[in-house]
Amino acid sequence: MSQNFKLTKEFLASHIWSWGGLNEPPLTTSLRFSDDGFITGYSHPNEHMWKINNNSLEILSISGDVSWEFKTFLETDSSITFIALPNSDPNWKTFFGLTTNKKSSSSAPTAKEEGIRLVIWDLDDTFWEGTLSEGEISPIQRNIDIVKTLNGRGIVNAICSRNTFEDVKARLEQLGIWDEFVFPRISWGPKGPLVKDIIEKIQLRPETVMFVDDNVTNLNEAKHFVPELNVAEPDVLESLLDNPRFKGKPDPEYSRLKRYQVLESKHKDMAATGGDNEAFLRKSDIRVSFHSDIEAEFPRIHDLVNRTNQLNFTKNRWPEDIEEARLRFREEVEADFDTDVGYVKVADAYGNYGICGFYLSRKDEFLHFLFSCRTMNMGVEQFVWRRLGERHVPIQGKVGSKLEDPIVDWINVVEDVDKATGNTSNNDKLSNLTICLRGACDLMMTSNFLRTHVSTIEEFNYAYEEWEIVTTPRILALHEDLKDERNQDIIARLPGIPSNRFDSAVITETADVYVLSFSQESFHGLYESKSTGMILPMGTYHFPYYLPEGPTAKFDYTSFTYQDILDRGMSNVSEEQWNFFRNEFSFRGGFDKSLFIHDLHYTFNRLKNSGKKVIILGLNDKIGSDVRILEFFSKINEIVSNLAMLYDYPVINMRDFVNSEDDLANDGMKGGTHFNRAVYKSVSDAIIESILITL
Repeated sequence: MSQNFKLTKEFLASHIWSWGGLNEPPLTTSLRFSDDGFITGYSHPNEHMWKINNNSLEILSISGDVSWEFKTFLETDSSITFIALPNSDPNWKTFFGLTTNKKSSSSAPTAKEEGIRLVIWDLDDTFWEGTLSEGEISPIQRNIDIVKTLNGRGIVNAICSRNTFEDVKARLEQLGIWDEFVFPRISWGPKGPLVKDIIEKIQLRPETVMFVDDNVTNLNEAKHFVPELNVAEPDVLESLLDNPRFKGKPDPEYSRLKRYQVLESKHKDMAATGGDNEAFLRKSDIRVSFHSDIEAEFPRIHDLVNRTNQLNFTKNRWPEDIEEARLRFREEVEADFDTDVGYVKVADAYGNYGICGFYLSRKDEFLHFLFSCRTMNMGVEQFVWRRLGERHVPIQGKVGSKLEDPIVDWINVVEDVDKATGNTSNNDKLSNLTICLRGACDLMMTSNFLRTHVSTIEEFNYAYEEWEIVTTPRILALHEDLKDERNQDIIARLPGIPSNRFDSAVITETADVYVLSFSQESFHGLYESKSTGMILPMGTYHFPYYLPEGPTAKFDYTSFTYQDILDRGMSNVSEEQWNFFRNEFSFRGGFDKSLFIHDLHYTFNRLKNSGKKVIILGLNDKIGSDVRILEFFSKINEIVSNLAMLYDYPVINMRDFVNSEDDLANDGMKGGTHFNRAVYKSVSDAIIESILITL
């Protein structure tokens, strides 16, 4: 850094940053440096934490290694850019930059006292004048008005009083205000434990609670049991409604009060079960529904993202201005093709809680994962996390729940919790089905919508030790070859073969419905064992998918020496493994039509004989800039559709949903293999409709 530039924590935290390769579109325009040393607004394992070291900015990976060290900056009149090369790969000669306006970003969060969401009232000589147990009391109209006004602002009121419960209830009913309170704790015991119990039952953070009492000893006792609690003597009431912390939000229908009254009823019913929370939850008929129309419900979701704390696991906030927040949300969705986003509604036997959860993930890591405290202790966050595939949640700050426990089996998924129950819904019909999705990114993205309605087994391509593992019909047909012990020995000596390489629900017949897609036929070259004739697809990320001639033209890996692959950057292959592969296998080329048809027959016969329902997802062969891949997909579609007709398997045509380039993903390529979220949602709906027809 320049000798004149002093890098400070305050400077970094008060700005919003763009991040990406220099002279390239940014990976994000919403990166932030949190005071706690974490990076928010952008999620990647290489950029997880940060620190200042000798006036240099260091970016640390999720494992704690220094990924970037920024010692140099470029400065203009209005902006500043830190630049660096990646520490993890010094041979990668691409400069990356962090850029921000010099002025502090108005939307960056600033420290302030939190708004109050609950007021706990003492009664004698606080809410009213006098002591009820000693005779008549005198109501204070100002305090009655305060309670009603706070409820109208969405700030609820509770009672903690040393008195006889029946006497207090009768007097407050006479005043017409008993129903304005929730969770009354009225007894002759110490107040500290009672205040703590109210806060725990009402599921709010102590920082958002105010306890008002005329006895300083009671206030100190409450602080002893709940150190973060706000406490005050009755003189605070004179100007309480003018205090910004009690501003709340307009709630003329008392919706928050009603929700806490429902919560109070639930606690009473749970107590009737002997305090067994899980037994109570199983009787509560908890239902959730998953939805993807974020823009239609954006005000509520914006409020959830910026206001939730206890069950906000990621705490990546948006700008307070709703239109700025909307732009930020769109940037987050469009930043990566592999983005899954949705919101969750919740209802149970006690009422409908509305939109209570929101999630947004990229590449199996959540950027947002959060829930309203309305669902505290219901198991909703654990259920949703497991339903979405237990993706990584980079937890920020304190949270009021663990995702790993408990294992939730008392929640049901429905189409929409807002719809009246009584008729058998589609989700009821699907609830006992397991669907196996086997294919590439088309089904991987569709699974984001399907898994919120049905149980799924997901068999997609993935990386293993620098090799790509594909889920083509060839892998299934190899089960016949692997009955030969010689082939088992050959497989054991090859690189890039995980122990579960040939596992599939197609073989174990553990799914009820199978949805299959075949775009991966263009991915890998084929290699034939000289000893046994076994044919394997092999592909590594260190070589392009295909040569300039087109999708069926592949590199012949057997032509490369061990030194050649080391020069290519491969590191998880031993010389013994590579030489064995070169000597044992001969290169057959790319796509083999007759072999593909053979493998399709093997797969289709196996599923037909087991009585399984099969749905084929066709490939887009019309829209996109990669003409050669579209032509290849057209050939695949022709082969597959003819065989599907023979086996009486329905085909969902991707061309029914992809009608123009507007339907393609905004990934900078528009090749024709990736689509926008609306397309995947439509494909998911078509799959569900196809299943329901036969039920």
